[in-house]
Amino acid sequence: MSTILVVSGTGTEIGKTVVTAAVAAAARDRRVAVLKPAQTGLDPGEPGDAAEVARLAGSHVTAVELARFPEPLAPATAARRAGLAPVRPFEVAEAA
Repeated sequence: MSTILVVSGTGTEIGKTVVTAAVAAAARDRRVAVLKPAQTGLDPGEPGDAAEVARLAGSHVTAVELARFPEPLAPATAARRAGLAPVRPFEVAEAA
């Protein structure tokens, strides 16, 4: 049976990435996948939160992001301003 843990927060720079990495690192004896639905505020090719989680947590962690938007805004707003579709809940559910 799979366990799903959601780490969420309403602000930036409050520790979501570090907490996620710590939880993932503590689960060394399990298969761990970390999903970042939308990364904002980074240029293409620049490492984001998913890459940081993988770096901090170790090689047993698979970390992916579904979408990336250039402006450092809430994901739906950043998507709209970039002329792109936002990540939908069903996309997150399918990826999990």
